[in-house]
Parts: sequence; C-alpha cells; structure tokens
Amino acid sequence: MEIFGIGIDLIEVTRIKSAIERHKKFIDKIFSPEEIKYSDRGSFRYEELAGRFASKEAVLKAIKTGWRRGISYRDIVILNEKSGAPYVVLSGRAKEICEELNIKKIFISISHTKELAIGLAIATI
Repeated sequence: MEIFGIGIDLIEVTRIKSAIERHKKFIDKIFSPEEIKYSDRGSFRYEELAGRFASKEAVLKAIKTGWRRGISYRDIVILNEKSGAPYVVLSGRAKEICEELNIKKIFISISHTKELAIGLAIATI
C-alpha cells in the first residue's frame, strides 16, 4: 500500500451552524441523510457536522482534485463504524475519479471541540 495523497481541513463550528440556520437547503446539499445525526435532545450536533464537512474537504485534497471535475459534496459520505471510527463512502464522480486514479482506500480521522473541527484524509493506491 502506497500513499497517493494526504489532505487536512480545519473549520469553525459556527460557520456550519450559521450556514444551516440561514440557508434551509444547505444541509441537504452538503450531507446525506445518513450523515445527519441528532443529539438526544433532537437538535443537530454541529461539531459532528463540521467534522464531516472538514473531512469531505480533506478527502478532496488527498485525491488532489479539489471541487473540480464535477464532484459534489454528497459524492463523499462520512459515516461511523459501531466503534465510532469514521470511514468514507464514495459515489458518483468522486468514485469514478478514485477508480481512474487507482485509489484503493481513503483513511480518515476527525476531531472537534465546541469551536473547531478538523478532518484528515490519506488516500492509498
């Protein structure tokens, strides 16, 4: 297994919270239904959404495309295993590009505080 690329992204949680509160379509444009989690109180966990957003950006850096070449936010889905470990599911143009580049796996790590979220991605061939 060889590293193809590494990506990292940092975002302020308030940016995601503000975008969701101001633009009704933002959350559905960026996140899949499986990515959107609610707390026990029925509210969004903005820290988790910010971490997923940062991870999507990190994946694009790791595969060296950015948002060019027709990739949409929902082509990259960040989910969690039962253990809590995050993983990436690609579809659409993101999946096609990774297949073209012979990328076999993308590893990610996410961390957040109440103020900041960070996502790290490593793409391997």
